[in-house]
Amino acid sequence: MSISITIGAIMSASMGSTEVTPDLSARLEAAEARIAELSVNQDADWMTEQRSEQIRGLVQDVLSDADTRASLQGDGSTSGYNDGFYIQSADGKWSMKINGLFQERFNVGSGRNGGNAGASADAAGDYTTAFGFETTRAALNFSGSLAGDIYYNARLDWSPYNNGNASGTRAGGGISNNPLEWAYGGFSLNDNMKLQMGRQKYEVQRAFIVNAENQLGIERGAGTYFWYTSNLTNGIKLLYDNNNLRGNVMFSNGSTGNGAVNSQDWANNNHGWGVSGRGEMLLQGDWSQFDQTMGSTRGAAMGMMLGVGAAYLKNTDKDPLTFDVPNNWLVSADYSIAADGWSLMGSATYGQNRSNTTNENSFGFEVLGGYWLSDADQAYASWQWLYPGQTTGVTSSRLNMLTLGWNHHMGGNVKLSVDWSWNFSDPHTTLAAGGSAHGYTGWWGGGAAQTSGSQWMLRTQLQVAF
Repeated sequence: MSISITIGAIMSASMGSTEVTPDLSARLEAAEARIAELSVNQDADWMTEQRSEQIRGLVQDVLSDADTRASLQGDGSTSGYNDGFYIQSADGKWSMKINGLFQERFNVGSGRNGGNAGASADAAGDYTTAFGFETTRAALNFSGSLAGDIYYNARLDWSPYNNGNASGTRAGGGISNNPLEWAYGGFSLNDNMKLQMGRQKYEVQRAFIVNAENQLGIERGAGTYFWYTSNLTNGIKLLYDNNNLRGNVMFSNGSTGNGAVNSQDWANNNHGWGVSGRGEMLLQGDWSQFDQTMGSTRGAAMGMMLGVGAAYLKNTDKDPLTFDVPNNWLVSADYSIAADGWSLMGSATYGQNRSNTTNENSFGFEVLGGYWLSDADQAYASWQWLYPGQTTGVTSSRLNMLTLGWNHHMGGNVKLSVDWSWNFSDPHTTLAAGGSAHGYTGWWGGGAAQTSGSQWMLRTQLQVAF
């Protein structure tokens, strides 16, 4: 703009006092052409600068959006998803993580009549087959920290087999009246020790310590549920963790004697009490390899762990007309390997686990292995054997069970599983003694008419865990 005004003034002054000659005319035309060229260049520079400002603004918007999205993941954020939906204060001292679990099953089972309502129309002792759908678990888990010093963990489990219900059994096959599975809080005493109190697991056997959603197969073995410590109780627990060694010891309510529920209210506990504990040694690898799954992950390094647990549970059931129900105790050991694409665990347990005066001690073991066929498909197999002792007037049958299964990981924390199990002998006494063994596992238990013969079961499960 300033160039045009200056040249125009010169041209006006020149034409006002000087005659326009052909030479001057040519020079003026050249000047006008140059002015036009400079004007175009000046406009182009202005447009380039404007576009640069726009691009810088756009880049800034993209970066801001990326920062916002990044704040929904990982440490230092206030909300988002990281192995569960969470919300926390800016300093991370106040937090809550929400996890969920849904297990939908279709089971087909065959065995002798006497232990299942679906078989009641058949003659006692005859073989019968039943099938059906069920929501085995629908759970919500809440965990986090308070003021950075206190931690908490609580789970609600709507299930026909949740021991939190009023009767301690499947409650007629319905959803439990009290869905509480566990609820406890704790705090650190120092860098290596924590103290927690509330309704919590007995941490004795690894197969029960690992949560249901992290099992290798569809469900824990029936042999695991046989022992009274495959349960929850109210008590106070001291935990220790120092690099390759960790353990716990707990003082809690005693056993109720029926293997179903440990007393939740102090009055019903009567004079019962229990002491339980477990120690673990990490021989190789990382603790997370054994906390997050009973199996392994592809590409993981070799890991090995040895665990030993024990418990003594003073019984709360007293029968003044006959006898005092005996106390229960057990000692258990397990050895686990988690490697690149495969896993193996072996466990053995010995103890007294019956509610009568003439029982023999019980003994059982389990071998469980898994192998990744591909990034999405995993095969597994287990063999369980258990001798439950002998009850008054009844010869207990052994648990001798083989299970073959397959997991298909569909992504997004969704897993489809199918397994088939065959029990080579009649397990009815064993399963009945285990309380919830014939619940979560799906096996039939109990029944006086069910005295001999094998059972088989086909289970299909869709699991959604977040």
